[in-house]
Amino acid sequence: MQRFFLFIADGFEEVEAVTPLDYLRRCGTDLTLVGVDADVIRSSRGLTVTCDIALSELIGRGVEAKENAERLAASTALAILPGGLPNSRTLSENTELRSFITETVKHGGLVAAICAAPALALGGWGLLEGKRFTCYPGMGADLPTQPVKGARVIRDGQFITACGAGAAEEFAFTLVDALYGEKRLAELKSSIVAR
Repeated sequence: MQRFFLFIADGFEEVEAVTPLDYLRRCGTDLTLVGVDADVIRSSRGLTVTCDIALSELIGRGVEAKENAERLAASTALAILPGGLPNSRTLSENTELRSFITETVKHGGLVAAICAAPALALGGWGLLEGKRFTCYPGMGADLPTQPVKGARVIRDGQFITACGAGAAEEFAFTLVDALYGEKRLAELKSSIVAR
């Protein structure tokens, strides 16, 4: 069974998390919302969200987490990291999440990040070296591979990245297309009266 995850922590950017969550669930994706520090998370603008599960419940902690992350990553089709600066910092500093995302990449799963998350998390973990990616303008200057300036959404192999909240819908559409193809994307766009 393929697994799909969206990871958030306090200070996440609402539209960058909720748009892909909504659109993927409309397509029938069993997307699990994971709280990195807890199962109740507060967004950057004060929205309180109850997650499906906390990361510690999903994979555990310490040595146990590394082993569980390896097993779970083998069945992960997609892992999403939304932005928001406090959220992106928390994601990037979490060793259990880093292990899980690294294992997901090794097992061929898609990894998607938007806003500050591509630079702080994926870039900080060394996963974007030699890849084309985008992130929030002005971020990523310290990375070995520089982000593509002015790009809204980029897919490079297993990685899908986007620049920020204003590109959240394009980001979500790219995720739907990557998982289900153009026909299902067209059906989704029609059902939500997209431009």
